[in-house]
Amino acid sequence: MDYEAIKEQAKHHKQVFGRIVNCEMYQLEEGRLLALTRMHDDFHDISLAIVLTREYRIEEIAGKMDRIPYPCCDTKPLEILSVLNGIGVLERGGLKKVKERIPRNMGCTHIYEMIESTFRAVFVGSYSVHGRKWDEVLDLDMEEKRQLGIQSAALADTCYTFNLQSANPAVLERARKKVEEARRKVKAIEAVKRGE
Repeated sequence: MDYEAIKEQAKHHKQVFGRIVNCEMYQLEEGRLLALTRMHDDFHDISLAIVLTREYRIEEIAGKMDRIPYPCCDTKPLEILSVLNGIGVLERGGLKKVKERIPRNMGCTHIYEMIESTFRAVFVGSYSVHGRKWDEVLDLDMEEKRQLGIQSAALADTCYTFNLQSANPAVLERARKKVEEARRKVKAIEAVKRGE
């Protein structure tokens, strides 16, 4: 069955549970980022705020629980979040470090889920943060972007799109030439702005 056929099964049935996880990113001064994540479902309303350094390391992290199923939920799981400071969000093994620093029986499965969603959102959103100064001078087509992504240690072999077996050396070379040309243009623009 396709998606529509499967979804159609819900048409005349009562929804028994719903969950929304929302992640937003904001550019702060000095290259820092603020990631805000909220989980809202039938039992929880939890918010998480993470400030990341320019190198995408957790600088500050805090949360609040406005609605929880048990009164004890909002004590230890939130107090212990500060042990995550210094973890690199874009580094391989970042989520593993989260679970090493906060043992399962001392944390909250929903906060783990929110942290994972935040890390993934930061991963995807980091392109828009770093790509902005290049937008006006770099004209890559989608396949050129994909080929550059395949060469990235952060993206290589992470999914079907960035499968190393789909590398195309000719397209990669063309993309690298465009990146080098854009780099020269950006340097020239910045030099003009400095009055050089």
